[in-house]
Amino acid sequence: MTERISLPTYYFGHVISVLKQSGIGIEKWLASQRLDLAKLLEADARVSVQQFDGLIKTVIETRGFEDLGLSVGKRLEIAHHGDFGLAILNSATLRQVLDFHVKFLPIRVPLIKLNYDIGGSQVLVTLTDEHWQGSLHRAVIEAVMIAIVNMLHVIKFQDNSQLLIDVVTFDYAKPNYEDKYRYIKAAKLEFNKPNCSLLFSKQFIDKPLASADDFSFQRAVLNCQKELDSYLYQNLSTGYRVKRVLTQDDGISFSLDDVAQQLHVSKRSLHRSLEREGTSFKVLLQKIKTDRAVTLLQQGKTVTEVADLLNYSDCANFTRAFKTWLGVAPREWIARNRITNATK
Repeated sequence: MTERISLPTYYFGHVISVLKQSGIGIEKWLASQRLDLAKLLEADARVSVQQFDGLIKTVIETRGFEDLGLSVGKRLEIAHHGDFGLAILNSATLRQVLDFHVKFLPIRVPLIKLNYDIGGSQVLVTLTDEHWQGSLHRAVIEAVMIAIVNMLHVIKFQDNSQLLIDVVTFDYAKPNYEDKYRYIKAAKLEFNKPNCSLLFSKQFIDKPLASADDFSFQRAVLNCQKELDSYLYQNLSTGYRVKRVLTQDDGISFSLDDVAQQLHVSKRSLHRSLEREGTSFKVLLQKIKTDRAVTLLQQGKTVTEVADLLNYSDCANFTRAFKTWLGVAPREWIARNRITNATK
């Protein structure tokens, strides 16, 4: 799927500045992926994921620049994000800031998803990497996490207080330059965790922000929406776009009509486009439901709870569907899974 996706060169200037300071020859570096600086400076310039991966891998693995992502992230202030940053600065609440990130992060960092969950007294913000692995995963996550933290630290509430981040976690081993992570200014940093996330008190989520301006926010959102529409049209398969809609909150209950409306296309056009890609709405929805069901069961949810969360009218209907998907009833799947985990 990533062969279809290109990345904006929005932040390449910061990458280049970091590399220049380290004495790395920029022209030769870019030429390794058949790129040149003049083209990267053009309006709406983009590079393929493969070119980006090649460039970053060269610097990290060949030149030993292990903390490249962290170094770039530290340079990314809110003023460097264009309309994206303007929307953040003019948001009414931290909830609006997070909702904006959930929808528009792909226009700045495709293949990284941000979601958040409010539970009990805390808010958990999670970053999911849909492509990068190993040292590239660490570099990208470092840059994105620190850029987000930079934005959150700039935000001030009307009472002149600022957000306090309790915990930041990473899903990789502690790097040998761990001391540089203190820049994040969280009360606690943890490595080798199940996901990349940050945690803060729920008391901040709906506090009014000092610089809120709805008119400016809406103008910035309109410009970001144009970028998002262009990105989705040019880079993502229809199937991938449909899956993104279905994985949103309540998306799993959407019909083909609902998804077509979300993607601003007709039901007939959506059906034909999926057909050309060798799939269908029914197949994609089944895959999403299967993955969601397995995840929920792994989390300890009961069969009845999962049936309800997946919008089945009763447990029997869900059980029949699950058996069609995986060849076993959900209770049998749970029993097998527990046995498998016990033997690991």
